[in-house]
Amino acid sequence: MNTKILRYTLGFILFFLILAAFYLSEAVLFLVSVIFIILGLHEYRSIFKVKGIYIHPLLPELVGIASAYVFTNYSDIKFHFYITPILLCGIIFSFMLTVLRNKKPYILTSLTTISAFLTVFCGLYIIKLTYYFEEKHSWYLIIIYFLTVLAGDFCASKIGPVVKKKIYIAPEISPNKTLAGSIANLTVSCCTCSLLVYFLNFTLFQAISLGIIISIFSQIGDLTVSSIKRDLGIKHSGSLFLNYGGILDRMDAFIFSAPAAYYFLIFIIYYDI
Repeated sequence: MNTKILRYTLGFILFFLILAAFYLSEAVLFLVSVIFIILGLHEYRSIFKVKGIYIHPLLPELVGIASAYVFTNYSDIKFHFYITPILLCGIIFSFMLTVLRNKKPYILTSLTTISAFLTVFCGLYIIKLTYYFEEKHSWYLIIIYFLTVLAGDFCASKIGPVVKKKIYIAPEISPNKTLAGSIANLTVSCCTCSLLVYFLNFTLFQAISLGIIISIFSQIGDLTVSSIKRDLGIKHSGSLFLNYGGILDRMDAFIFSAPAAYYFLIFIIYYDI
Protein backbone atom coordinates (compact mmCIF):
# COMPACT_ATOMS: atom_id res chain seq x y z
CA MET A 1 0.00 0.00 0.00
CA ASN A 2 1.17 3.54 -0.77
CA THR A 3 2.79 5.13 2.31
CA LYS A 4 0.58 8.21 2.19
CA ILE A 5 -2.58 6.13 1.81
CA LEU A 6 -1.51 3.96 4.73
CA ARG A 7 -0.74 7.07 6.77
CA TYR A 8 -4.19 8.58 6.36
CA THR A 9 -5.96 5.22 6.65
CA LEU A 10 -4.35 4.56 10.02
CA GLY A 11 -5.05 8.14 11.04
CA PHE A 12 -8.76 7.83 10.28
CA ILE A 13 -8.98 4.45 12.04
CA LEU A 14 -7.49 6.06 15.13
CA PHE A 15 -9.89 8.99 14.73
CA PHE A 16 -13.00 6.79 14.62
CA LEU A 17 -11.82 4.65 17.55
CA ILE A 18 -11.49 7.76 19.70
CA LEU A 19 -14.89 9.08 18.59
CA ALA A 20 -16.47 5.69 19.38
CA ALA A 21 -15.01 5.87 22.90
CA PHE A 22 -16.62 9.29 23.45
CA TYR A 23 -19.96 8.04 22.14
CA LEU A 24 -20.27 4.71 23.99
CA SER A 25 -19.80 5.38 27.73
CA GLU A 26 -17.61 6.92 30.41
CA ALA A 27 -16.18 3.47 31.22
CA VAL A 28 -15.11 2.86 27.61
CA LEU A 29 -13.67 6.37 27.35
CA PHE A 30 -11.68 5.80 30.54
CA LEU A 31 -10.39 2.44 29.28
CA VAL A 32 -9.32 3.93 25.93
CA SER A 33 -7.66 6.82 27.78
CA VAL A 34 -5.69 4.37 29.93
CA ILE A 35 -4.55 2.46 26.84
CA PHE A 36 -3.36 5.67 25.17
CA ILE A 37 -1.61 6.77 28.37
CA ILE A 38 0.26 3.47 28.71
CA LEU A 39 1.24 3.29 25.03
CA GLY A 40 2.20 6.96 24.87
CA LEU A 41 4.35 6.81 28.00
CA HIS A 42 6.01 3.62 26.78
CA GLU A 43 7.09 5.51 23.66
CA TYR A 44 8.09 8.51 25.74
CA ARG A 45 10.41 6.40 27.88
CA SER A 46 11.88 4.64 24.87
CA ILE A 47 12.91 7.82 23.07
CA PHE A 48 14.65 9.25 26.15
CA LYS A 49 16.63 6.07 26.75
CA VAL A 50 18.70 7.16 23.76
CA LYS A 51 20.14 9.92 25.95
CA GLY A 52 20.48 7.73 29.01
CA ILE A 53 17.48 9.27 30.79
CA TYR A 54 15.40 6.63 32.57
CA ILE A 55 12.00 7.96 33.59
CA HIS A 56 10.21 6.49 36.60
CA PRO A 57 8.46 3.22 35.66
CA LEU A 58 5.02 3.97 37.15
CA LEU A 59 4.72 7.55 38.37
CA PRO A 60 3.56 9.21 35.10
CA GLU A 61 1.05 6.38 34.52
CA LEU A 62 -0.42 6.77 38.01
CA VAL A 63 -0.77 10.53 37.63
CA GLY A 64 -2.25 10.17 34.14
CA ILE A 65 -4.70 7.40 35.03
CA ALA A 66 -5.87 9.26 38.16
CA SER A 67 -6.47 12.38 36.05
CA ALA A 68 -8.31 10.37 33.39
CA TYR A 69 -10.54 8.79 36.06
CA VAL A 70 -11.55 12.18 37.45
CA PHE A 71 -12.21 13.67 34.01
CA THR A 72 -14.25 10.72 32.72
CA ASN A 73 -16.30 10.06 35.85
CA TYR A 74 -17.02 13.53 37.21
CA SER A 75 -18.69 16.08 34.98
CA ASP A 76 -18.98 18.53 37.89
CA ILE A 77 -16.04 20.89 37.40
CA LYS A 78 -15.44 21.30 41.14
CA PHE A 79 -14.22 17.68 41.32
CA HIS A 80 -11.45 18.52 38.86
CA PHE A 81 -9.65 20.49 41.54
CA TYR A 82 -8.58 17.10 42.89
CA ILE A 83 -6.17 17.00 39.96
CA THR A 84 -4.07 19.81 41.49
CA PRO A 85 -2.86 17.78 44.51
CA ILE A 86 -2.31 14.78 42.22
CA LEU A 87 0.01 16.84 40.01
CA LEU A 88 1.76 18.42 42.97
CA CYS A 89 2.39 15.02 44.54
CA GLY A 90 3.71 13.82 41.19
CA ILE A 91 6.16 16.73 41.01
CA ILE A 92 7.38 16.13 44.58
CA PHE A 93 7.73 12.36 44.13
CA SER A 94 9.52 12.82 40.79
CA PHE A 95 12.41 14.48 42.64
CA MET A 96 12.31 12.12 45.62
CA LEU A 97 12.28 8.94 43.52
CA THR A 98 15.04 10.20 41.25
CA VAL A 99 17.36 10.65 44.23
CA LEU A 100 16.32 7.40 45.92
CA ARG A 101 16.85 5.42 42.71
CA ASN A 102 20.14 7.25 42.09
CA LYS A 103 19.17 8.03 38.51
CA LYS A 104 21.51 10.63 37.10
CA PRO A 105 21.29 13.31 35.86
CA TYR A 106 18.91 14.06 38.75
CA ILE A 107 17.36 17.33 37.61
CA LEU A 108 16.98 16.33 33.97
CA THR A 109 15.46 12.95 34.87
CA SER A 110 12.96 14.58 37.25
CA LEU A 111 12.02 17.33 34.79
CA THR A 112 11.55 14.79 32.01
CA THR A 113 9.22 12.81 34.27
CA ILE A 114 7.25 15.95 35.12
CA SER A 115 7.03 16.74 31.41
CA ALA A 116 5.63 13.26 30.80
CA PHE A 117 2.64 13.55 33.08
CA LEU A 118 2.00 17.19 32.17
CA THR A 119 1.84 16.12 28.51
CA VAL A 120 -0.67 13.40 29.41
CA PHE A 121 -2.63 15.85 31.53
CA CYS A 122 -2.88 18.40 28.70
CA GLY A 123 -3.98 15.69 26.27
CA LEU A 124 -6.80 14.70 28.63
CA TYR A 125 -8.36 18.12 28.13
CA ILE A 126 -9.98 16.59 25.04
CA ILE A 127 -12.32 14.89 27.52
CA LYS A 128 -13.02 18.19 29.29
CA LEU A 129 -14.33 19.70 26.05
CA THR A 130 -17.56 17.77 26.66
CA TYR A 131 -18.50 19.49 29.92
CA TYR A 132 -20.05 22.76 28.83
CA PHE A 133 -22.78 21.44 26.56
CA GLU A 134 -25.57 18.93 26.73
CA GLU A 135 -24.54 15.39 25.80
CA LYS A 136 -25.79 15.54 22.20
CA HIS A 137 -24.18 18.92 21.58
CA SER A 138 -20.90 17.83 23.13
CA TRP A 139 -20.76 15.07 20.53
CA TYR A 140 -20.88 17.70 17.78
CA LEU A 141 -18.15 19.74 19.45
CA ILE A 142 -15.80 16.75 19.79
CA ILE A 143 -16.27 15.74 16.14
CA ILE A 144 -15.69 19.27 14.86
CA TYR A 145 -12.66 19.72 17.13
CA PHE A 146 -10.99 16.57 15.77
CA LEU A 147 -11.94 17.44 12.19
CA THR A 148 -10.46 20.91 12.63
CA VAL A 149 -7.11 19.56 13.79
CA LEU A 150 -6.97 16.82 11.16
CA ALA A 151 -8.15 19.01 8.26
CA GLY A 152 -5.68 21.77 9.17
CA ASP A 153 -2.77 19.34 9.33
CA PHE A 154 -3.78 17.63 6.08
CA CYS A 155 -4.08 20.86 4.08
CA ALA A 156 -0.82 22.20 5.49
CA SER A 157 0.99 19.05 4.34
CA LYS A 158 -0.52 19.34 0.85
CA ILE A 159 -0.37 23.07 0.19
CA GLY A 160 2.98 23.87 1.83
CA PRO A 161 5.15 21.77 -0.53
CA VAL A 162 3.53 23.03 -3.76
CA VAL A 163 4.10 26.75 -3.12
CA LYS A 164 7.18 27.74 -5.10
CA LYS A 165 8.52 30.48 -2.83
CA LYS A 166 8.98 28.71 0.49
CA ILE A 167 9.42 30.53 3.77
CA TYR A 168 10.34 28.04 6.47
CA ILE A 169 9.05 28.59 9.99
CA ALA A 170 11.47 26.51 12.04
CA PRO A 171 13.88 24.74 9.66
CA GLU A 172 16.10 23.40 12.43
CA ILE A 173 13.16 21.75 14.19
CA SER A 174 10.87 20.75 11.33
CA PRO A 175 12.37 21.29 7.84
CA ASN A 176 9.04 20.83 6.06
CA LYS A 177 7.07 23.46 7.99
CA THR A 178 6.44 26.47 5.77
CA LEU A 179 4.59 29.74 6.21
CA ALA A 180 2.24 28.79 3.36
CA GLY A 181 1.41 25.50 5.07
CA SER A 182 0.82 27.29 8.36
CA ILE A 183 -1.55 29.78 6.72
CA ALA A 184 -3.35 26.91 4.99
CA ASN A 185 -3.74 25.20 8.35
CA LEU A 186 -5.16 28.38 9.87
CA THR A 187 -7.58 29.02 6.99
CA VAL A 188 -8.94 25.48 6.83
CA SER A 189 -9.23 25.30 10.63
CA CYS A 190 -11.38 28.43 10.64
CA CYS A 191 -13.56 27.06 7.85
CA THR A 192 -14.03 23.73 9.61
CA CYS A 193 -14.82 25.38 12.95
CA SER A 194 -17.47 27.47 11.18
CA LEU A 195 -19.61 24.32 11.23
CA LEU A 196 -20.24 25.11 14.91
CA VAL A 197 -22.60 27.87 13.74
CA TYR A 198 -24.92 25.19 12.32
CA PHE A 199 -24.64 22.57 15.08
CA LEU A 200 -24.21 24.68 18.23
CA ASN A 201 -25.21 28.10 19.45
CA PHE A 202 -22.03 29.77 18.19
CA THR A 203 -21.71 33.06 16.38
CA LEU A 204 -19.47 33.13 13.31
CA PHE A 205 -16.98 35.27 15.23
CA GLN A 206 -16.79 32.71 18.06
CA ALA A 207 -16.39 29.78 15.66
CA ILE A 208 -13.63 31.44 13.62
CA SER A 209 -11.85 32.57 16.81
CA LEU A 210 -11.92 28.98 18.10
CA GLY A 211 -10.54 27.81 14.74
CA ILE A 212 -7.64 30.26 15.09
CA ILE A 213 -6.92 29.06 18.65
CA ILE A 214 -6.99 25.39 17.65
CA SER A 215 -4.78 25.96 14.60
CA ILE A 216 -2.14 27.98 16.43
CA PHE A 217 -1.83 25.62 19.39
CA SER A 218 -1.98 22.47 17.29
CA GLN A 219 0.99 23.76 15.29
CA ILE A 220 2.81 24.66 18.52
CA GLY A 221 2.22 21.11 19.78
CA ASP A 222 3.53 19.69 16.52
CA LEU A 223 6.68 21.79 16.71
CA THR A 224 7.20 20.97 20.38
CA VAL A 225 7.18 17.21 19.82
CA SER A 226 9.32 17.69 16.69
CA SER A 227 11.87 19.66 18.74
CA ILE A 228 12.11 16.81 21.26
CA LYS A 229 12.62 14.24 18.51
CA ARG A 230 15.13 16.46 16.73
CA ASP A 231 17.12 16.95 19.94
CA LEU A 232 17.10 13.19 20.57
CA GLY A 233 18.09 12.43 16.98
CA ILE A 234 15.05 10.34 16.07
CA LYS A 235 12.45 10.62 13.30
CA HIS A 236 9.46 8.98 15.01
CA SER A 237 8.46 8.39 18.61
CA GLY A 238 7.52 4.78 17.86
CA SER A 239 6.43 2.30 15.22
CA LEU A 240 2.87 1.43 16.30
CA PHE A 241 1.58 2.87 13.01
CA LEU A 242 4.49 1.55 10.96
CA ASN A 243 6.04 4.30 8.82
CA TYR A 244 3.43 6.68 10.17
CA GLY A 245 5.14 6.73 13.58
CA GLY A 246 3.76 6.17 17.06
CA ILE A 247 1.15 7.53 19.45
CA LEU A 248 3.09 10.70 20.25
CA ASP A 249 3.58 11.41 16.53
CA ARG A 250 -0.15 11.21 15.97
CA MET A 251 -1.30 13.09 19.05
CA ASP A 252 1.19 15.98 19.03
CA ALA A 253 -1.30 18.47 17.59
CA PHE A 254 -3.82 17.72 20.34
CA ILE A 255 -1.55 18.22 23.37
CA PHE A 256 -1.83 22.02 23.52
CA SER A 257 -4.85 22.64 21.30
CA ALA A 258 -7.23 20.74 23.63
CA PRO A 259 -6.60 22.86 26.76
CA ALA A 260 -6.44 26.02 24.63
CA ALA A 261 -9.85 25.24 23.10
CA TYR A 262 -11.26 24.34 26.51
CA TYR A 263 -10.25 27.62 28.16
CA PHE A 264 -11.36 29.61 25.15
CA LEU A 265 -14.81 28.03 25.50
CA ILE A 266 -14.86 28.99 29.19
CA PHE A 267 -13.90 32.53 28.19
CA ILE A 268 -16.65 33.03 25.62
CA ILE A 269 -19.27 31.40 27.85
CA TYR A 270 -18.27 33.32 30.98
CA TYR A 271 -18.03 36.69 29.25
CA ASP A 272 -20.82 35.91 26.76
CA ILE A 273 -18.74 37.15 23.83
